[in-house]
Amino acid sequence: MAKDSYYTIGSVVKVFSVLEQMTTQHKWELAELSRAVGIPKTTVHRFLLTLQDLGYVSQSDQESAYALTFKLFTMGSQIAEHATIQEVARPYCKRLLKAIGETVNLCVYSGTEMVVVDRQLTTKMLRQDSIVGHSFPIYLSASGKVCLAFLEPTKAGSLLEDIRKESDGAIGAEDMANFIKKIEKAREDVVAYDDQEIYQGVYCIAVPVFDHNDDLAATIGVSVPSVRFVQGMREMATQELSKAAEQLSLRLGASSYPPVKRT
Repeated sequence: MAKDSYYTIGSVVKVFSVLEQMTTQHKWELAELSRAVGIPKTTVHRFLLTLQDLGYVSQSDQESAYALTFKLFTMGSQIAEHATIQEVARPYCKRLLKAIGETVNLCVYSGTEMVVVDRQLTTKMLRQDSIVGHSFPIYLSASGKVCLAFLEPTKAGSLLEDIRKESDGAIGAEDMANFIKKIEKAREDVVAYDDQEIYQGVYCIAVPVFDHNDDLAATIGVSVPSVRFVQGMREMATQELSKAAEQLSLRLGASSYPPVKRT
């Protein structure tokens, strides 16, 4: 239930509580739905009839149960068509830059690389000048660890095998075992760290972003030169990144942060 504010319209809140509840199963009897949302049957019935007139709810002639139509799905699909992950994420990344003061990168994976698809660059003189389109290895990077931690297990396993093969023997069994431990730690903490493992003199912190399917959509990371990686920076940046990633994931339609199915 939404937090009450001076502008809150109670009936609108109730209608959306009915809609959200209806998404949890295919069909609902009126009495069952009324109990589930804690709203009187007469009120729920009026909501359903109105939603039916608007095309959001259907009721077959043969049975009394109500079901959602695909109108909400169509609306959501249209939103997705008109907004890229970069456009949606940009305001959150800009706020992160302001809060942390260091370069923020939005990344997606491509093959065994992480690709920077958007960035917010710090104005400080000493910085990592990543550019949009730049890529770096999944292996050992903060973004790569958190990407593998929350990818679908079969995809993650296949990527790990590709990473091992592409290393041409440079990544041994012990190296891979240690890397997998870091991935498991990233899954547990919902954040990953790169302690100068990719670029000497640069610390990175990254968190996952999820979409409406509760799948990994991207990673958000911050790059900090070692000379500015002072006491408290790691904790502060982690907190700000996690807050932004949660807000962005919910904006993209994720059910929670992190999604239950990924924990």
